[in-house]
Amino acid sequence: MKTSFNKIGRLALFSLALTIIIGISAEASAKQSRIAIVPFTMNAEKDLTFLREGIHSMLTSRLSWEGKVAVIGREETGKALKNISGPLNEELARKIGSRLNVDYVLYGSLTVFGNSVSIDSKIVDISGTRPPLSFYNQSQGMGEVIPRINLFAEEISEKVFGRKIAVSEIRQLAQKAPAQTPPSQYMHPERMFTGEFLESEEAGGGRSSFVMTGRSDATPGFWKSKNFQFQIKGLALGDVDGDGKTETVMITKQAVHIYRSENGRFAKIKEIAGKKYYKYLSVDVADINKDGNAEIFITCLNKSDKSLDSFVLEWDGSDFKTIADNENWYFRVISRPVLGSMLIGQKMGISDLFRPGVYELVWTGSDYKPQGKVAMGLPENITVFGFTIGDILNNNDEVVAAFDEEERLRIYSTGGDQEWKSEDRFGGSENYIDIDFKDKEGDYESRAYLPHRLYIVDLNKDGKTELITVKNKSTSGHLFRKFRHYSGATFNSLSWDGLGLAENWHTRKISGYICDYAIGDINNDGKLDLVAAIVSKRDVIGQKAKSTVITYDLSPLMGE
Repeated sequence: MKTSFNKIGRLALFSLALTIIIGISAEASAKQSRIAIVPFTMNAEKDLTFLREGIHSMLTSRLSWEGKVAVIGREETGKALKNISGPLNEELARKIGSRLNVDYVLYGSLTVFGNSVSIDSKIVDISGTRPPLSFYNQSQGMGEVIPRINLFAEEISEKVFGRKIAVSEIRQLAQKAPAQTPPSQYMHPERMFTGEFLESEEAGGGRSSFVMTGRSDATPGFWKSKNFQFQIKGLALGDVDGDGKTETVMITKQAVHIYRSENGRFAKIKEIAGKKYYKYLSVDVADINKDGNAEIFITCLNKSDKSLDSFVLEWDGSDFKTIADNENWYFRVISRPVLGSMLIGQKMGISDLFRPGVYELVWTGSDYKPQGKVAMGLPENITVFGFTIGDILNNNDEVVAAFDEEERLRIYSTGGDQEWKSEDRFGGSENYIDIDFKDKEGDYESRAYLPHRLYIVDLNKDGKTELITVKNKSTSGHLFRKFRHYSGATFNSLSWDGLGLAENWHTRKISGYICDYAIGDINNDGKLDLVAAIVSKRDVIGQKAKSTVITYDLSPLMGE
């Protein structure tokens, strides 16, 4: 009797366990996948908020699958995005996903240049068990945006969640896709740098008007290099090998690239790779030690110990050698119309990114040492980057022209008195230092943007100087507070008219981001050129960077 009861008891326990296991399995199989959709970043001249909202709504409706896939609310996602800084990538997507307790995060961007529309999107598996699913498409006209977003939603449904997509619709859209037109060698500079034309690797020129004088006339002509598959961070010109010809020195994140433009060719002379834990911030070129070879000054951030590790390269007759290393200096070369090139520097502090005081640096035979402050009354918020010195008031007295923290131009006397402040914002840089520091309110920040350089020159040789500056333009709101993204730019020439700086001329809008520029004889023809490094695609995960160099012959503006 006892044995029979034990058998029945064991059978009951087994049945109960089996029921529990089946119940758990059924619950697991019925568990919904949760998705967070981050509102798309819109890069366009027009306000496309309505389209961003439409894309979000459409993706929500297409991906929702009753009992299997749930898209969480927009408000809940918005709360998780607070205090998130930096461009959205896979790492940040997983961070957001963990906050929201979701399985997937979908994010992307839509970029409009003229009639060309690019969609770039990605869905990330938070667990990391599946590789991210990326989608990129480029089409002509806004009419194709919604159908192609719809295709991406169906692709996600099929490849991630096992729902079948409409193959016939894909084929129909593929048949409608317009053929790519090869780029013209003489096209409008705005179109030259839009996505639809960037596949050409050939250098070329342009006859369309580039510099607008503010009147009905315009000066023609520009030259464009081939496209580079890297993101240019800085650019400078100078004779770095002592042969009497100008070289173009560019930096990427961890490399120095030296090119020479001559007889229509832009040829590589040398590439110098840096250490993996380096981040190059700026490059300048000048013959400060007066030996006939211009030195290359690299401001370098050592990411491993969060310090400056700047260095100087110089040609020794056979190769480029390091003549100064491990320097705690932010380097910058400023060109003074009368006195020529001056090397200036500023140190990084222990708790401050910039220690107060900008100094002229001179070569002592073995090192670069500070000789004295450049301007005794320079405000502390003005750093070594983003200012220059010259007679911009045309009264035979030098003043300081500088960007303030709001990227407005200010003019100071060398004693520190403010003479003028612009209403418009100029400059605008994506170049930044990414280490923790205290701002002026005492709060900790993790990103400090570096301003653009400025030039004071007398281009038309009339005895009056003008200020040359960049105006990078952001055409859409930024997804994150500390993230900058510029999609268009102009050059501006300003002169003092007795009341303030007034515009002499500006260039047509260039599609892309001007990361750095120079004034010099880039092609060794004896004439001054305006030279700009343009970034059209950033170096981010899932995307290859793309940059180019454009030049404009300034001789028409100089009366030559």
